[in-house]
Amino acid sequence: MIKKLAAIAVCLGIFSLEAFSKDMEITPGYYDVDFTKYDFIDTTLNTIQFPKGNATFEPFFKKLDTLVFENKGKVRILHIGGSHLQADVISGRIREHLVKEYPGASAGRGFIFPYSAARTNTPASYASYYKGIWDKSKNVQKEITKQLGLLGIAVSTSDPRAEITLLLDKYNSEPLWGETSFRLFGFSDSNNVQPVLRIDSMDVSGTFDTTSQSYVFISPRPIDTIQIAFRWADTTKQAEVAAFITDSLFKDSVARADSLARVADSLRLDSLGLTPSSSSVAALPTAAPALDTMFQDDCGDVLDTNCLNREEDNRIPTEMAAQKDSIVDTVPPRPRFTLTGILAENNAPGITYTNVGINGARVQNYFEEICPLFEKEMSYYKPDLVIFAIGINDANVEVFNDKQFRDEYDQLIKRIQKVSPKTAFIFETNNDSYRKVRKKKYVQHPNGEVARKSFFMLAEKHKAGVWDKFSIMGGLGSMAKWEKADLAKKDKVHFKTAGYQLLGDMFYKALMQAYFDHIASLPAEEPVAAPPKAPSVQATATTPTAQDKK
Repeated sequence: MIKKLAAIAVCLGIFSLEAFSKDMEITPGYYDVDFTKYDFIDTTLNTIQFPKGNATFEPFFKKLDTLVFENKGKVRILHIGGSHLQADVISGRIREHLVKEYPGASAGRGFIFPYSAARTNTPASYASYYKGIWDKSKNVQKEITKQLGLLGIAVSTSDPRAEITLLLDKYNSEPLWGETSFRLFGFSDSNNVQPVLRIDSMDVSGTFDTTSQSYVFISPRPIDTIQIAFRWADTTKQAEVAAFITDSLFKDSVARADSLARVADSLRLDSLGLTPSSSSVAALPTAAPALDTMFQDDCGDVLDTNCLNREEDNRIPTEMAAQKDSIVDTVPPRPRFTLTGILAENNAPGITYTNVGINGARVQNYFEEICPLFEKEMSYYKPDLVIFAIGINDANVEVFNDKQFRDEYDQLIKRIQKVSPKTAFIFETNNDSYRKVRKKKYVQHPNGEVARKSFFMLAEKHKAGVWDKFSIMGGLGSMAKWEKADLAKKDKVHFKTAGYQLLGDMFYKALMQAYFDHIASLPAEEPVAAPPKAPSVQATATTPTAQDKK
């Protein structure tokens, strides 16, 4: 509220932007950080720099104006990178500031994905669970077997019991999300399986959009738990195959437990100096498998995902593998569904902030030959602002080809502009990092400085902004100081949660400062009406109450 009132005051000329900046420092979040203990961080550089001016940001700023002063419209932001973004700590912090503070209000969570089904880390801002056996493709793999889209990842399944669940408010102290519309991007190979949205034990069917290869769902009420099941056209066959697999896995589990019990008996006999032929064997109590040994590998019941996953990963005993293969051979080809992403939004005015990141991703990993559905899926999001954070993996080489790096960014930018020509861009320079040369031996990595120059050259060419993270954190060698301050990990590439959150706080302030500069520059002869008080997240029409949530 302090920030909203301050923004009004700036627009009306009550006090200066400098005075407003001082007021910001006493508000929650970034502004209560004691930087005296982080004297290696140069906070004076914490700005969005515009080497060629900010004219390309006018459409973005005007959309923010409409949202802030008229409480209308949606502003969409896309933050794309590698492992820093898949973790979604820095981006999650920025998102939280935007939807909770100034300018406030959420128009939806944006793109989300069941990363757990791909057996990789889910963004820290929500939880994902799955049932059934799934296989995956990611844009960083050498062999990619599925068409990938905006998120650079896909999972597919032919398991009749497959489900995915996304809990958007799992880690929030108070409800933040209330989604009413969902666009699930995916397809079945033979149009014989379709996803359904489960709400209150009911299945809500979606409308299939052949143009975008997506299913559109409308929820009868705002929800923050997204549960998707998959229905075969032949429901009888689906039930039969599900029962067959369940029965087979149960028999396998019992056989595995019996085998493990026999091994345990043998080991115990050996430790006592006995052999199976000894007359003392009969005197030994028969070992009965404990209840949990029937489901080794974390299986609490025969439908537990971890059990199925470990079977798929060949972690069962060798003697069971042949039996598993024979079971698979007896099952006819089954319907398969491939999922590439879910766009979750609501009908309220506000901001949607999507993070896109795959561990190890480089710029070229988002090219057309790797992610052919990238543009098609982005056309349903059309970001007003794209924040580029790809580069740390590109530069993590002994010889860094900076010209090739810039050429690849040019290609990626063309893909985005083809869909959303008015999108504004901010380049986030690489963080300082060290290169591992041998065990426990790291050396300073000068490529961070080379990449920094490339980002500024790209910003000049595309009339974009730059957030100079490399210089802000202290320049070459500063990662060691961040590690010593318990803000960075020992790999000297990634940050700890506190470090990511600090960077997110700083970026948010820099972005808002750029917007406040825009507000301050508005012509005096065109007074801007004071914005109405933004409704709290709990009070918006599309935000669920605790009783409504599932």
